[in-house]
Amino acid sequence: MTVHDLPVFRRVLGEEHWARLAPAVRRHYDLSPASAEGLILQGVMEEIRHSPLIKPWLVIARWFKALVPYPGDNIPVEVRNATDPDKPDVLYWHRTFSFPDGRTTEFLSRMEPAGSGEVVEILRFGVGIRMRLAVRDGALVYTGLEHCWKVGPVMIGIPNWLLLGNAVIVESPVSDDEVRLDFEIVHPWLGRTFAYRGRFRT
Repeated sequence: MTVHDLPVFRRVLGEEHWARLAPAVRRHYDLSPASAEGLILQGVMEEIRHSPLIKPWLVIARWFKALVPYPGDNIPVEVRNATDPDKPDVLYWHRTFSFPDGRTTEFLSRMEPAGSGEVVEILRFGVGIRMRLAVRDGALVYTGLEHCWKVGPVMIGIPNWLLLGNAVIVESPVSDDEVRLDFEIVHPWLGRTFAYRGRFRT
């Protein structure tokens, strides 16, 4: 077994921090890129909120299949994660939100290592966000360091304040097979611009 056979997040976190993740959280990321593996999480977003000030940004975000353009409560969500042995440094995400009025929206991305303890989440057209990972009481905590634009091998940094603000994502254990997700973006001048919270079973 080589290092590239290990799950992407296990490599980024290191063995000590990986072992400190709660079993339900660790199971979510325990996909080996040595083969094409997949995992499905089913859940409900208890709330999806965004500031009226960022409506223009959400219209643009739809082109990138990013975030969620509609607010709502108790929205069913399916999250599909996958690996590809031809791209061992990538964990793929496909999130589908199903609203009561029949509308659906997708949030697509891939996550790649970005240095020791860091990942970068890349959307369509190379736009993304670089985040630091930490383990806290069994939970996985992402802290947004900067937005970015990946052009070939070059990563161009974009300060968070130029876009929606500073993102913090916490995936914490609820039980042996259920996790809670809390995602919030706070701008230094505009306040909370975007947030969603929900529970998922693997």
